[in-house]
Amino acid sequence: MKRNLTVGDSAPPIQNIDIWDEEVKVPASDKWTYLSFHRFAACPFCNLRINQLRHQYEEFKKRNIRIIAVWPSDKDLLLHNADGAKMPFPMLSNANKQIYKDYGVTESSLMGAARLFLHPFLILKAIKNKVEKITVDADPNLMPASFLIDQEGRIKMAYYGKHFGDHPEIETIFSFLK
Repeated sequence: MKRNLTVGDSAPPIQNIDIWDEEVKVPASDKWTYLSFHRFAACPFCNLRINQLRHQYEEFKKRNIRIIAVWPSDKDLLLHNADGAKMPFPMLSNANKQIYKDYGVTESSLMGAARLFLHPFLILKAIKNKVEKITVDADPNLMPASFLIDQEGRIKMAYYGKHFGDHPEIETIFSFLK
C-alpha cells in the first residue's frame, strides 16, 4: 500500500550522482533541501517548472535552500533536453524510480490530465514553451511532487500534485521555513 510522506516524517536519505557527475546527499546538514519530482524529461509542464526554479534560484540560495530536481528519465535524455546548459542545481536521473517509491511519488492517473483542463493558461504556456520533439520515456501519467526538508532530515512540506503541472508556488515553499 502506498504511503504518502507528511510533515514531520523523516526524509528518506538520498545518496546519488547527478547528471553532471556531482555527488548529491539528502539531507544536507548545512542547508534546507527542496526536492522537486518530475514526470519525464520532455514533459512541457515539468520544463516550465524547471525554468521557474532556474529563474528563482537566487531567491532559494538567499534562504539557504538547495534545489534538487528528480526525474524518472535516463541521464542521456536529460542532458539532451538540457541542450548543453548546466542548471545551477542538481538534476537526478532515477530511471528505476526508487527515490520516487521512497517518497511515495507513485500516483499515475489519467485524472491528472482531466484536472489539467481546469488550468487553460498553464496548458497554453506549456505548449508555447515545449521542446520541439516530445519523447515520453517514463510513465506519462505520473504526477509531480515536492518536498521541503530541513537540515535534520525532517520533512517540513510535502506536496503531491493533483494534475500534471501542479507544483507549489515558490512563496508557499518559502513560508515553511521556520
